[in-house]
Amino acid sequence: MRPKPPPGTVLGRLDDLPDPGARACDWEGGAVVLIRRGATVTAFTNLCPHAGLPLCLPDGRGLLHAGETLVCPVHGASFDAGNGDCTGGPAAGDRLTAIAVEIVGPEIRAV
Repeated sequence: MRPKPPPGTVLGRLDDLPDPGARACDWEGGAVVLIRRGATVTAFTNLCPHAGLPLCLPDGRGLLHAGETLVCPVHGASFDAGNGDCTGGPAAGDRLTAIAVEIVGPEIRAV
């Protein structure tokens, strides 16, 4: 099982995320990719289940196609930005590990 951040961990700030957009953030036990679509933010561990590599580019940006699909920059696997299900590519049948988050003021925190 991939580590999840403890409840209350600040993972980012809402105003640092493009809308729509995706960005990686690190916490002391791992990395998370935050996806913003309007007032909704979803989060997943920043690890492609197919390649075992980060889902974001080295500069932390995530590839969010049409605001709905997160695309792995290594092998092109694509994942639904809302629930993490694989929607195409070599990770067929896999899904991302979801991280429950809440928005508290300007902060995005693990629940």
